[in-house]
Amino acid sequence: MRIKFPLTITILFLLIVLENLCLYYFFRQGVWTTGKNALCLFFASLSFGLVFIYRFYNETIDPAPLGKKRNWLNYTNILLLLGGLYLIGIPYNEFFLERDIYPGNSDIIPIIQVACKRFVAGNYPYGAVTTFGWASEVLYLPMHWMPFSIAELFEIDYRWIPYGVWGIAGLILCVRAAKIANPVIRALVPLILLASNYVMFYSNNAIVEATVELMVAGYYMMLISGMNTGNGVLQGLIIGTCMLSRYSLVLWLPLYAFVLFVTGSRRQLYIATGTAVAMVMGLYVLPFLTRDPKLFSKLFGGYEGAAVYEWTHLNKAEQPIHLFSGTGFAYYFYTRFTGHSIPERIKLLQRTHLFVCLGVTALMCVWFWYKQNRIDKRIFLMGSFKIYLTFFLFLIQVPYEYLMCVGNFVSIALFCEQARYRFAKGTATV
Repeated sequence: MRIKFPLTITILFLLIVLENLCLYYFFRQGVWTTGKNALCLFFASLSFGLVFIYRFYNETIDPAPLGKKRNWLNYTNILLLLGGLYLIGIPYNEFFLERDIYPGNSDIIPIIQVACKRFVAGNYPYGAVTTFGWASEVLYLPMHWMPFSIAELFEIDYRWIPYGVWGIAGLILCVRAAKIANPVIRALVPLILLASNYVMFYSNNAIVEATVELMVAGYYMMLISGMNTGNGVLQGLIIGTCMLSRYSLVLWLPLYAFVLFVTGSRRQLYIATGTAVAMVMGLYVLPFLTRDPKLFSKLFGGYEGAAVYEWTHLNKAEQPIHLFSGTGFAYYFYTRFTGHSIPERIKLLQRTHLFVCLGVTALMCVWFWYKQNRIDKRIFLMGSFKIYLTFFLFLIQVPYEYLMCVGNFVSIALFCEQARYRFAKGTATV
């Protein structure tokens, strides 16, 4: 019986639903405790990556059937996304008008504002910030703040930039899906994107009010689309963008290089590597790091300082707020290693985080070395990134809810991109 195709795609869809429920409903409504919710969210995220790979493992795949050329019906999914972006943008706009950017809520966007004002004025963007009433410093990597220069130049609300980047990433997914003949798949792509954004906004609008994580989610959605091509320049640009926003994918990059190298895609690897390195040099090292060689080390010092603060920032139950939000395993280290000081427990979690992420990457390298003839390298790269990102996020020292929404949108991007394939006739298995 040829049931693997519809069964696995159904499971992938249900796992996305489960991720959203864990992020925005179960814990918030008191259905599950911190531990149960974090474990279920981890299970859903990890299972998505494993099922994604299993879906195409040991199968011969072809491109999905394409729709008829010059048929306007092929592009209704694009119109659906654009219409949805406009409709969701209405409550976004009302919310932004009601809520000013305020450092007391979060200093993420205010610090970015300082960097952009300096940059647009032709000044060095990094350095101390003395306008908030407490000690701060601009430390973010360039692609975490530089896109907001558009908002500074055109005098628009900075919070539209993450929404815009996320919308562009969604548009890319829809344009790529527009070529697929299956109308159900074409419609699902914008609907699942818009639904997840809508649920996120109405359940936790602080994500869009005080953070820029929608922009990072957009970067990673573009990364998934880029990995599903053979374009080295495109992959290098997206990898460089991701590296210059958050360092999350750095420990996964050796796997990316290994897969391309052993499968004979070495020219693509060299082009992607050269493009990413040139981007990092041109946007960070030469203009900024050469002026302050300690800038990168200060970034990690800032993360450690923030971690100590969050581990001692307690709620009414005398628990660290963001450790006991049902989104990661930092709470376990906080409660189980009470014989150590807070900084010692953070260090233990950091070492565990590094060891596990490196171990997962190494294990997937070994697996691919022996199974490379049974799975397409593009499928493996996309699925392996989801698996790696799951461990990275859930063992991070402060598992903010806004960080976890990135993993959710990566799942959606994977769901969209896998629709570009079908099993070759006669190869699908039970």
